[in-house]
Amino acid sequence: MDIKLLRSFATVALLEHVGQAAEKLHISASPLSRQIQQLESELGVTLFHREKKRLRLTEAGRKFLDEVTPFLQHHARLTDYGRSLTQTARGRLDIGYVEAAIHSRILPDAIARIDQQSGTAIHLHAMRSQQQRELLEERALDVALLHTPPEKGDWFLQNKVLTEPILLVMPKAQTIATPTPADLQKQRWIADHAHLNPAARARLLAACEQAGFQPDITFEVNGPLAALACVEAGLGFTFIQQSLASRVADTVSLVMLPWLPLEIILYAVWRKDDNRPQIREFIDALPRRDALT
Repeated sequence: MDIKLLRSFATVALLEHVGQAAEKLHISASPLSRQIQQLESELGVTLFHREKKRLRLTEAGRKFLDEVTPFLQHHARLTDYGRSLTQTARGRLDIGYVEAAIHSRILPDAIARIDQQSGTAIHLHAMRSQQQRELLEERALDVALLHTPPEKGDWFLQNKVLTEPILLVMPKAQTIATPTPADLQKQRWIADHAHLNPAARARLLAACEQAGFQPDITFEVNGPLAALACVEAGLGFTFIQQSLASRVADTVSLVMLPWLPLEIILYAVWRKDDNRPQIREFIDALPRRDALT
């Protein structure tokens, strides 16, 4: 399958408009439409609903996009890596990370501690835990900063680098001084889209159920900052990691719930057989809560 067809598909899926996608890809609309039709013909499936000037992903198209997106990211990384092999730098370090590694400053602070004169070229890749596990095992990543480490195997090492409480965020006008599960059962909730991180959604719902309530998730967003903006607008309640507390507006209230069994945990994972000094340098720059093998 031609990589160009996949890029064209992903761009059209993102913009939902052939003309805009063609402009971004620097081609005309007619050949782009033919590329999409060619891809659908090769797959034997309809990827888009045609609605006048706009296109909407079919259910099959959405599932295909979920697979194409990480593939294109991997392809771009490999291309970039191949070009970097001609560099005279001491080496290259490809680090995968989840959003919490940025909000907690775990990742930026570790990079700042690394010897900037060492010549190591650091490349960062934002992706979900599952993608990181796969790419780490395939040697497409050197270090993964993720919520859920591999379940088994003797090919990797891991350190727990962060354990952080979860805070309840409420619109100030709806503040509950000492919230109970019954109080939270009555509220509207804001959470990440389930398909973005199914494991995180499952952990959230399981913790809430264990605590004695089921959140009515009314709005789904992409990331905690978007959720905070919705709470600030009075649209409902949400949870954030504690390190984001300094970023909330005066229009919201924060409460820690000691009875809720939910926290943010972050692991650093790397391959046991990778003994390059830049790997050890980065791992040593991270905080360490415990060590597992």
